[in-house]
Amino acid sequence: MKFSPDSPKKEIDELLSVIEKHSIQGIICSNLTKQRVFEKIKDDFVPEKGGLSGKIVEDLATEEVRYVYKKTKGKYIIIGCGGIFSAEDAYKKIKAGASLVQMITGMIFEGPQIVGEINRALAELLLKDGYENISQAVGADFKI
Repeated sequence: MKFSPDSPKKEIDELLSVIEKHSIQGIICSNLTKQRVFEKIKDDFVPEKGGLSGKIVEDLATEEVRYVYKKTKGKYIIIGCGGIFSAEDAYKKIKAGASLVQMITGMIFEGPQIVGEINRALAELLLKDGYENISQAVGADFKI
C-alpha cells in the first residue's frame, strides 16, 4: 500500500487499521504531494495540478516513515520514497524506519550510476555507525 504524504495522521491510523486486517506486507511512504507551499520550491513556475515529487516531498516522506514505523513498532516492511538523491538521504529514511528505499526522481536527474554510488556510500555510513548490515540501522532513530 502506498500512502500520501498529505494524509493526516488520523487517516494514516485508519489505513493502518485496515492493513492489520488484511495480508498487506509493506507500505510505501510516500507518494506525491499536492501541496504547493514548500520552502524547497525554488522555481517560480509550479504546475497548478498534479503531484510533486523529489526534494520537495523529502521531509514529509521521512516524517511519514518515522510515524508509521513508530506506530506499528516496525511490524511492516516500510519502503521510504521521496527526495532520495544521495546515500545520506537514503540513510535518513532507513534510520527513520524504512527497510527499503525507492528512488525515482533522483535517478532521473542523476542517472542510473547513482544507485551504485549510493550503495557504496551507504555501506560506508553503516560501518561508520558500527552496523554490519542495513537491518541493524532500520529504525535506529528510535533505538537510541
